[in-house]
Amino acid sequence: MRYGHVPNQPNTWPVPNALFDPEQGVRAMANSLDDAEMEDQLGFDWISCAEHHFSPFSLSSNVAVQAAALSQRVKRARIAILGALVPLNNPLRIAEEFAMIDNLTNGRLIAGLIRGAPYEYLVYNVNPAESRSRFEEGWDLILRAWTERQPFGWEGRHFQYRGISIWPRPVQQPIPPVYVSGSSRDSGEFAARKRIGLGFAGRTNILLASRSAAFFREKAAEYGWEPKPEQVIYQIGVHVGETDQQAWDRVRGPIERGEGAGMARGQAIPNRLVATSGFYSERDADFVERYKGTTFGAEGGYTLEGRLEIGAILAGSPDTVFEQIKRVRNEVGAGVLNAIFDVPGVDRPAKHRALELFAKDVLPRVHEL
Repeated sequence: MRYGHVPNQPNTWPVPNALFDPEQGVRAMANSLDDAEMEDQLGFDWISCAEHHFSPFSLSSNVAVQAAALSQRVKRARIAILGALVPLNNPLRIAEEFAMIDNLTNGRLIAGLIRGAPYEYLVYNVNPAESRSRFEEGWDLILRAWTERQPFGWEGRHFQYRGISIWPRPVQQPIPPVYVSGSSRDSGEFAARKRIGLGFAGRTNILLASRSAAFFREKAAEYGWEPKPEQVIYQIGVHVGETDQQAWDRVRGPIERGEGAGMARGQAIPNRLVATSGFYSERDADFVERYKGTTFGAEGGYTLEGRLEIGAILAGSPDTVFEQIKRVRNEVGAGVLNAIFDVPGVDRPAKHRALELFAKDVLPRVHEL
């Protein structure tokens, strides 16, 4: 649910909302829902949404509201909330809202329970050093609220409730499919311990994702189970053209001018502030060091060839994009590709054509991998 072009947007975060045009905001939300309905009809397996704040990058500050709207337009595909930011919100409210979405869709919810990017801890003034403990306690509370059949109380470090008995319960029993996000070792170990799925998003890099996925599987083996391919998500920008050259010509200029990276640059200072304030544990010290720099996410540089090489974007003809997806499947072991078709340089008609080409000439082959 991107707002679209903002004239004279500064490379800062938060982005001043003086630049917001209500007419464009209404149009952006309507276009997002129309596109989701089109994607459903084209045969995509799920439509995803995620919580973000304070910028035109995403107008979805409340994923329950967005998912509820999607539930009335998307009749076949699953709705993947990837996800709600558990440490920043009331986990009991998340449990109730997700259960409502599962009922509105007759059991088509995919539940992403996420910690969020470091900078987002400045949104609601949550102590970054408490992020991991708030997340894990909130996660446990959500799962118990979904599965407990009698009223219960909760007296935790961060959350306290006298009596809990949510209505409705989720349709999917015992719980909907659950994913957490993160390339960090803490996230990989948590997902392995809880026997749930893990997703790689944001600054996607096939080399880093491969290492993180291998660590996730290693820890899962220690806990006595083996993740299925569909329990690993790789989120990536995708553009499909009639030919390689057509696709590359559309995205090359914006990539090499750093369009789409401006928001990341604006978030560099808040990310660095939060990442160095206890957000990561000692075993993820490498992430702290990366956030201290100004090039986090710029591995491979900002050339089209560099971004393609590290798997930061998939672009080309249907045959080329399919080969790129096979590489992700083989090197990361990801059984789910969360494809973002809103990429810099691609207008809405070109996006729609890319969706059609993908659905017709790529998706059937992907299903066979």
